[in-house]
Amino acid sequence: MKTALSLVISYLSFCAFGIVICGFLYMVCEGLVTFVVGHPMSFFSLDFFKKGLVFSTPAVCVLAHIRLILKVLKINSSKKVRVSEVDRNLVIGLLVLMLSTSLSWFVLFPAVINFANSQHNSGIVKMNPVSTGYFRESDSGLVYYYTDVHDDGTADGIVFDTNKAESGNPDVVQFSNLTTASVSAYPYSDVLVKIAIQTPKGVSDVFTVYTTILRNARKSWNDGLPSWLVFSSFALVLVSMYGFQFSSSWRLINSVFIFIVAAFAIFLNYLYFVGKLPSFVTDLDYSVPVFVNSALLFVNLAMFVVFTAFGIVMCVYRRRKAKRAALLEGADAGYDDEVDAEEEGEDDSAFEGE
Repeated sequence: MKTALSLVISYLSFCAFGIVICGFLYMVCEGLVTFVVGHPMSFFSLDFFKKGLVFSTPAVCVLAHIRLILKVLKINSSKKVRVSEVDRNLVIGLLVLMLSTSLSWFVLFPAVINFANSQHNSGIVKMNPVSTGYFRESDSGLVYYYTDVHDDGTADGIVFDTNKAESGNPDVVQFSNLTTASVSAYPYSDVLVKIAIQTPKGVSDVFTVYTTILRNARKSWNDGLPSWLVFSSFALVLVSMYGFQFSSSWRLINSVFIFIVAAFAIFLNYLYFVGKLPSFVTDLDYSVPVFVNSALLFVNLAMFVVFTAFGIVMCVYRRRKAKRAALLEGADAGYDDEVDAEEEGEDDSAFEGE
């Protein structure tokens, strides 16, 4: 009971703090998107914060599921845990993981999507007009300097064409009532902010993968229960990763391995959504009349079977090895010494010293 309560509290606290923190960071990022150099800076917006909560909830919950596996691994790696207690902790951890995963994918995530659908036309990001007095360079090599910005978004000013520069003197052209919207600044309001931030490609790629999955999650839920069941088959993959805590006798290696496998599974689902999987896999679509995206279902079920089989085999191997080690240590210490050792909490765990 104590272990179950500890796992539940750990899971809920991680979700609560993680979602709030990510919502705040999202709000700040949206503030940067709408920020224009020369205008007052304001990053606090309730609409942006609510959007951040909705945006980050799935990611935080999935991370919480993975962290739950690592929490069980940490508990069973403690020197104070007897070999006889490890099996009980494993069963409790698996039950908590299955319960939390089911509630997340069939209660929380649909509720979040429904809320996002209801807020679809509210809190639309309003792009601020550019300010005067700054030089802004476009991707084409044109440098704009706005002297006056009108209420309709147009502006007056001058433009320097650096592509036609001769002897270091670029062409200068005066303009009026020119639209200030520039594709060079997308997704920001000001190209100066975009240049100053320079988001690393790796970070932008992660967000691309995540937003693609979110978009397909929303589409799957709106298409009906069969489509959502196919999308939610990834929850089975999350549960099947429980057995990867037995991959090695080193806790750190197990933790890293779990994250690698999770990233691989997520990326495989992403490849399906963008149509990058081999044709022999995508050809399985519509093979099951009830499910439109049958190929995705087969991919996730295949990972579930492979991961589950690996976990069971490694679990049996590690547990037998741990019990043999415990028996050998008990035989060496003698019956009386074994009783004293148990009182002093000197029993080895199922994951240490293998």
